Amino acid sequence: MSEMVQASIYLHGVLPLMEDLVEYDPPAARAIANQRLVIQFEVRDGPAAHLEILEGRMRHGTGRHNHPHIRLTFRTPEQLNRLFAGENVRPGIRKGFTRLAFLTKGFPVLSDRLGYYLEGEGKTQTGPESDLFQVRLGLRAMLGGMAAVANYDPSLADMAAASPTGTLLVRVLPDGPHGTWAKARQNGGHRFVATYMQPVAHANAVMEFGSLAVARRVIDGRLSAVVAIGTGEMRIQGLIPLIEKANVFLGRFSRIMGRR
Repeated sequence: MSEMVQASIYLHGVLPLMEDLVEYDPPAARAIANQRLVIQFEVRDGPAAHLEILEGRMRHGTGRHNHPHIRLTFRTPEQLNRLFAGENVRPGIRKGFTRLAFLTKGFPVLSDRLGYYLEGEGKTQTGPESDLFQVRLGLRAMLGGMAAVANYDPSLADMAAASPTGTLLVRVLPDGPHGTWAKARQNGGHRFVATYMQPVAHANAVMEFGSLAVARRVIDGRLSAVVAIGTGEMRIQGLIPLIEKANVFLGRFSRIMGRR
């Protein structure tokens, strides 16, 4: 498995989950209280992303921010991957030496709390609020991870090139979270992008979960998407070639993350 693919998944599929975490989890919310900060993560010759913290909220963005307060650089994707795996890694600090207190005190709290919900006891919590939170995390990670794989996995480059241009909308009925995965034209080529809880003007294909409970069972791996489609608990419609290619990238993302 490519280290660059793994790094892109961490930056574009896992790091965005911090937004939902600080809205749901009190210890995470306290960790960013009274902070006004932009932290940028960038891999040399690879992906970049940033987190903006303001007024008790957090926003994730792909690419480089124009004015980060802290700029963390990683010589190799492996170095970033080790950081996300919980190892004691010291990235390059190109900017923000006076703002490092948050990285040593606040950010580890966020990492620990996210791990609690993704891999610890928090993952098994049930109930309406827990189900919604887990589906939000799962859906967002899935869409961002699919875009990362499509953009950075050299073994799927031909598949990415053959994917039709268009937008796949993934939503939970009746009024649950939604997001998109799309292949868009960019600078004479193409780029795969993901959005989450943003307005969708047009979708070429749609994947729907019949309920929040169905979405959680599929995301947790307790229900096969193929079975759910067969029973009518999931529905797909629209540009089938786009859906077929999306499933390939989803399968690759799931294998990398150990979900299959």
